[in-house]
Amino acid sequence: MRILTFRRMIGIAAIGVAYVHGKRGGDASFASISDTLSYLWSSIAPRLGLDKPAQRGQARPMPARTVTPNGLAGERHPRPQGS
Repeated sequence: MRILTFRRMIGIAAIGVAYVHGKRGGDASFASISDTLSYLWSSIAPRLGLDKPAQRGQARPMPARTVTPNGLAGERHPRPQGS
C-alpha cells in the first residue's frame, strides 16, 4: 500500500484548507473559499520560491487606436469621383 497516493494527497489538502478556512472564520460561499485559497497560496508561494509573475498587461503597451472625425475606428478610403 502506497502511503502518499494522489487521491490521499488531495484529501489531506482539502482537510487542511477546510481547517484553515474554519480558523479564519469563513462561511460556506465561493468568494470566501477562494479568499482562503488565495491566502494560502500567498503564504506558501514565497516558501516554495514561486513568486507571482508580472502582469501581462503591463509588459507591453496597448496600440494606439486611430479615430476618424465621424467616430469610426480605422482608416476610411474616400470613394473615387465617378462619372
